[in-house]
Amino acid sequence: MKTQFRFGRAASPSGPRRGGVLIATLILVMSAGAISLCLLQVDSARLRAQVAGIDNKRAFNLAEAGLSEAYFGLTTGRTGNVGSAAAPAKFGDGLFWVEATDLGNHRVGLESTGMAGSGRATLGIVVEVEPVTIASLGVLGATTVTLGNRSSVDAFDSSDPQGLPVELAEIPVPLSSNGDIVLGTLAVIHGDATPGPQGSVTLGLGSLVTGSTRPGATALSLPTILVPEAPQQADVVHAAGSPRVLADPEASYDSIRLLPRADLTFKGPATVVVDQLTVEDGATVNVDSSEGPVQIYVTDWLNFQSGSKLAFSKEDPVGVSLLVTATGERDRDGDGLADAPILFQPASRKLYGTFYAPNAPITLPENFHLYGTTAASQLTLGNGASVHYDIALQNSAAAGGLVQLLSWRIVEIPVTIARDLSVDPFEALAVNPALLLAPAETHTDAGFLIRVEYKDLSNATHYYSGPESGFDWGQVSRVLTLKRLLP
Repeated sequence: MKTQFRFGRAASPSGPRRGGVLIATLILVMSAGAISLCLLQVDSARLRAQVAGIDNKRAFNLAEAGLSEAYFGLTTGRTGNVGSAAAPAKFGDGLFWVEATDLGNHRVGLESTGMAGSGRATLGIVVEVEPVTIASLGVLGATTVTLGNRSSVDAFDSSDPQGLPVELAEIPVPLSSNGDIVLGTLAVIHGDATPGPQGSVTLGLGSLVTGSTRPGATALSLPTILVPEAPQQADVVHAAGSPRVLADPEASYDSIRLLPRADLTFKGPATVVVDQLTVEDGATVNVDSSEGPVQIYVTDWLNFQSGSKLAFSKEDPVGVSLLVTATGERDRDGDGLADAPILFQPASRKLYGTFYAPNAPITLPENFHLYGTTAASQLTLGNGASVHYDIALQNSAAAGGLVQLLSWRIVEIPVTIARDLSVDPFEALAVNPALLLAPAETHTDAGFLIRVEYKDLSNATHYYSGPESGFDWGQVSRVLTLKRLLP
């Protein structure tokens, strides 16, 4: 019997098992890696979705901010257009612009597009705008209207080519109050006298109201005066001697004081903002609106002392506005006695224009004649005084508007905007954020009048005043001052 020997390493029973463990481990590692990669992708997608959601919410809020800005613009007499896709309004690290469309019947459609990061949103609303001018209020005393003995209120049309005398005009005047209307002896109102919902009309001996005396259904609100910004100038103290002319298109003063026998002219077109305007006995203020309108804003004290004079270059109420935001009684001249915000006692007895003080009482002196319109917190006509309401003022630019929201909706994002969802909206629109204006400065419309001081391409300084549609912005290298006015 032969014995056989096999040389070599004897087969280990654990060898195949060990290889299987390695393979299984490798599979587990690869599976864990794949799961980790999937989780990483899911987490990355979730993060991108969160960022996109945040950007979309920011864009939505910017679009809402645009609608709010445009809505406010409509209430202040603007068109509702805010910026454009070519020159949007910058707000934080995002931007927006609003396009307004006239839908007719005093309705305006507003579409606002907001962009922030990769977020895009477009919202739309439809509003109804009822234009409000100071003249649309008629003759108004918010709390009370008092007519002295033999005083009167009537109406005329200064644009009538026939030049119809006031005393022959048959146009009914709207006179109203949120409180009572009181007529003295022989006082006359040629038109309606409309007291407040809880008010009444009191007739003196021989007084007359030719129209209705029925109370109004609702109380009236007086539009807020929006005081413009203007370059600050040195205070003016003008004494007797050579007449002085203030002819700056825009100017702001802390104080203008005319001493006895001084003579000063406000020459239009001009917008003058002054805290205290004091005209002493014998001094004269001339208002020259022959070359453009004159608007005088008084923010603290209008003081035409007894014996002062007020003169006009032309008898045209449309070209002159005296707008007073002052309110409250306090010591304004340092004599220890409280002074009313308006003291109006000129020896001259005529004013052509709009005299408006929503927060202060106005008292017209005896035998004074105001041609235009007036409204105040309280209106008093002295004995023999008259207000001749000019209906031509109703066609003047609106001071604002009563705006009512009719509908709200989400609008499909414009294709040109949705096409590029890059994280920088400024790059997407190819605009320089450093050159973009703030929302309040981007209410633009071709129908506006502008006053602009600017540097041209050769760095020369120029001044332009007129329709914005007639101005060549391509010649501007830098804007020094800019103001847009209602046409």
